[in-house]
Amino acid sequence: MVFNQWLDMKPSEFLEKYNIYADLPLNRWINKEDMSTEEKKEVSGWEEMGGYLKTLEFKESCKVWWNENEDRHDDFINLPNFNIDTFKEITGIDTEEKEEKVTIKISKKSLEALKESGIEIVE
Repeated sequence: MVFNQWLDMKPSEFLEKYNIYADLPLNRWINKEDMSTEEKKEVSGWEEMGGYLKTLEFKESCKVWWNENEDRHDDFINLPNFNIDTFKEITGIDTEEKEEKVTIKISKKSLEALKESGIEIVE
């Protein structure tokens, strides 16, 4: 069964034909500069370690993998019976949503103020 629909194929045939292995990240190191104010309050020892090891929830892990492996998107989107809603329900990934990247130049002082306010900054 693939995306809640039967498929006329043995599991071994499916695995041979489709490459759907995804090495999902379970943890991510978060540098102290990238920690939100909330994280700094909740995580003990971050000052001594210079950050902390964050355990990712399943859907967050899926999104991180998806964003870091754009060349693999078609491996999943082209699966038989692919269903956008089912995929989103399982992974939290909206395959139709395109992330637009922008560059903003600000002073170092303003950057630090944004980080301290808890806003997530991607550098």
